Amino acid sequence: MIETFLDLGLWFRERLEDALDRRGVQADEGTRSYLVELMSSVGAGRRQAPGAVPLALQLAEAHSAPSTADRVRLYRAVGDEALCMTGFFADHLERRGVSADYVRHMGGGAYESAALLAAQAPSVSPQSPTFRQLARRFDTFAAVLDEVRESTVLRTPQDIVRLYDRWRRTRSPRLAERLCAEGVMPVAAGEDTMVH
Repeated sequence: MIETFLDLGLWFRERLEDALDRRGVQADEGTRSYLVELMSSVGAGRRQAPGAVPLALQLAEAHSAPSTADRVRLYRAVGDEALCMTGFFADHLERRGVSADYVRHMGGGAYESAALLAAQAPSVSPQSPTFRQLARRFDTFAAVLDEVRESTVLRTPQDIVRLYDRWRRTRSPRLAERLCAEGVMPVAAGEDTMVH
C-alpha cells in the first residue's frame, strides 16, 4: 500500500516522533517543531545543496553581520546546514573527505552562538531555548535525523553494502544496530565468523 501525504510537515512529524521514541530522546515541543520544519524544508527542496558554501565562510559571515538579528539568522543557518549534513548527508561528507567531527563542532557552536544572541534580542528571544537544546545535544539530534532518513529510504543491496562499509570504517554501534535490523550481522576482520 502506498501512503500519500498532503502535509509534508505531518509526515516528518510522525517519523520524528517514532525516531525520538525508539532512541528514548526527550525534546521540548519547540525543538520538535523546529526539527520538523528543518526536515520539511529539506524534503521540499527549499534548501541549497549541503556544502555549497564552506561552513567556515558561513561562520565568518555570521560573525561579521551588522545586526544581532542578522547574526542570529546566519548562525542559525550554519547550525541548520551542519545538522542537515550530519543527519541527512553523512555519506556525502565521507565522499568529500570532510570530517563529521568538524561539521558537528561547527554546527553545535553556531547554534550556541545563536542561542546566546537570541536571548539578547526580543524579536528572536523565544527561539533561544531551542537553539540551546540543539547546541548541547547536537550529536543526539543528528542521529535522530539520520534515523528519520534511514526510515524513509528504499533499501537496495548497494545501500546495505554502503552501510556495512561505513560500519567497517567507524565500528559505530548505531550502524551495527541498523545492519542487524537489515539482517546483516557485522563481523570485524579476524573475528570468528561462525554464527551459532
